[in-house]
Amino acid sequence: METRTQGRSPIGAASIVVVLAAVAVWWIFLIDGIGALMGAEYTRAAHIVRALCATLFVVPLIALALRYPIRRSWADIGLERAGPGFRQFAAGVGYWLVPAAATLAVAVAAGWTEITVRAPAAEAVGVLIGLTALVLLYEAVPEELVFRGFFYTALAGRWSPAIAVCGQAVLFTLWGTLIGAAASIERIVLFAVFSALLGALRAVTGSLWTCMGFHTAFQVTAQLLTGDHWPQAELADPDGTVSALVLVAIPFLVTAILLWWRNSRARRGIGART
Repeated sequence: METRTQGRSPIGAASIVVVLAAVAVWWIFLIDGIGALMGAEYTRAAHIVRALCATLFVVPLIALALRYPIRRSWADIGLERAGPGFRQFAAGVGYWLVPAAATLAVAVAAGWTEITVRAPAAEAVGVLIGLTALVLLYEAVPEELVFRGFFYTALAGRWSPAIAVCGQAVLFTLWGTLIGAAASIERIVLFAVFSALLGALRAVTGSLWTCMGFHTAFQVTAQLLTGDHWPQAELADPDGTVSALVLVAIPFLVTAILLWWRNSRARRGIGART
């Protein structure tokens, strides 16, 4: 859990406040402002505009925050170059997708649920690619850059990784509440647990790519199978129990156990060398 900013001046609290305020105000505009301009009802065009505006705002924002007052690189916040980054992204996808797919297979085989596909194969593939692009631009890339990238690094520069993980989870949940995305107790708990797990991924793997991969796999599958805006596929789940088990409980728990095991091995390795 070593951070790249050890031995350097930590990112100041003022930078955290400014970045948090900026992304909160911008997301309120993306949700309410774009809604006022393009209509309150969901449309694919509005989703595309929001996704593009999210990433096009956050990338230069974080680039500026990394430059002033102390210059830092993208690698300092866990974003390695693309070559190894793609492998780390795939690992992040695997952390969520493998236990989720296994749980879903058991649920279908046991007759607890079924998946209905309402589109030809070619259309389904196109929808999957399009939805993945939207998730990357609207959620996985901007949110991870801000919270598991900039905020985690800022907090880890002052405190232990465990405190940094909890701190960025608090900031993420606060942000979700401010923009109206965490408007119920259930949503607040989901935001807190999801961000804490992503923070643990960041701390243990040292890679922001891994967080982006996990975030993308979860959001794409959840929106495709349980969302209201993608009718090409649906998971039969009237009371939400199966989706909670398949999408959240089992993959989150398995990932947490794997991270604990991986961190324990790393600690034993360090102890053996000292």
